[in-house]
Amino acid sequence: MKQFATALLAFFTVIALFSCDDNSLEKQRNKELELLNAYLLEHYPDLEPTRSGLYYSEETAGTGDTIKLGDRVQVFYATWLIDSFLVDESNGYTSGFRYEPLEFIVGTGSVVAGLDEAVTYMQKGTVANLVLDSGLAYGQSGSNSIPGFTSLLMQVEVYKVYPAN
Repeated sequence: MKQFATALLAFFTVIALFSCDDNSLEKQRNKELELLNAYLLEHYPDLEPTRSGLYYSEETAGTGDTIKLGDRVQVFYATWLIDSFLVDESNGYTSGFRYEPLEFIVGTGSVVAGLDEAVTYMQKGTVANLVLDSGLAYGQSGSNSIPGFTSLLMQVEVYKVYPAN
C-alpha cells in the first residue's frame, strides 16, 4: 500500500510539474500576443493578416514576375524584435541587416515560415515590411539570440530572382 501511495504521489507531482510548464508557456505566448497586438494597433491599425497570420505591408513595388515556389532568391533584410510596445530601433540595420544577401530556395523551409511566404507576394526590387508572430518565426524555442515566443518585424528587399526551370 505504501508503494502505491508513493507512486500515486509521484504521478501527481509529475502532472503538476507539466501543468506548471504548460501554464508558463501559455503565459509567455499571451504576453507575446499582447505586445504584438499593441504594436500592430500603433503601427499598422488597418493591415489585415494573411491566412497564416503574416502581416505584409509593401513599401516599394518590384518589377517582373511574382516569385514562385522553387525559385532561388537573394534578399537583403533587417530584423527587429517586438519585445515592447515599440520596436527597439537600436537593433535596426546595425545588427539585423545583412550586408551580403541571404540566398534561399523558396518553399524549402530553409528560412522562417513568414519570410518564405512573404517572398511569394514579391518581385525583384520589392521592399516590404513583415510582422511575424513566433509561429511564423522561431516558435517557442527561439534561435540564437532571439528568445522563444518573440514576434519579429522584418524589412525585406528582393535583390535577385533566379526562376526555377
